[in-house]
Amino acid sequence: MKTTLKVLTLATLLSMTLMVHATSVSVGSPDGGNCYPFMCNDSGTNVGVSIDYQEAFTSTAFSGAFKVSSMSWSWFSPFGPSIALGGNYTFYWGYSSVGLGLSSNLASNYSGASNLIGTASIPAGGTNYGSTLTLSGFAPFTYNPANGDLLLEVIVDSQDAVLNGQGNGYNWADYGGAGAQVSRAYCITNVGCTGAVLGALDTTFNGTPAVPEPGSLMLLGSGVIGLAGFARRKFKV
Repeated sequence: MKTTLKVLTLATLLSMTLMVHATSVSVGSPDGGNCYPFMCNDSGTNVGVSIDYQEAFTSTAFSGAFKVSSMSWSWFSPFGPSIALGGNYTFYWGYSSVGLGLSSNLASNYSGASNLIGTASIPAGGTNYGSTLTLSGFAPFTYNPANGDLLLEVIVDSQDAVLNGQGNGYNWADYGGAGAQVSRAYCITNVGCTGAVLGALDTTFNGTPAVPEPGSLMLLGSGVIGLAGFARRKFKV
């Protein structure tokens, strides 16, 4: 069954975070900008897949197993507008077989199977997301750092044909050299594939620890009634 995700602004996300003991883990050191995969399309076409983008996140950024309910990326304000290009963005997650040393052979970077998160669609012409682009609306998945570095993959199709440097914007990215917490690899249609390069996106994983602390269990009981009605609401892009 196809899962349709939601792309939200930060303000909308904050109105939704009634989760008990919710927290976030930010991975990456913001010291530059990157337009892949949301903000530019260098394939030269808006038909078919424009980019298959992978990003690895060091397991040491997580203190333990973490249940992810949404992910966020921040706008790199020095250059370009905060516009996510129109298109279909299909997300997968898994564990890296090569740590942060991602190969240009993207399939080989998975340790085990990839796991579908879902597809988020943005109308042609894009959407101005303000300061933070947030992906939500999927069934939470649990990442366990004991099993290896986290691997996130985004396959984009029918993306607005906006070349890098032609009025597009950027998200904050990590160019920290040997101290980088993230790395990226990607294949761009009509261009080729690149592996293990810096400039991967700084990403915030929002959710809850997979094993709640004893005090959190008491809070959970008092909040279930209020959350029951909230969970039935539906949001659109």
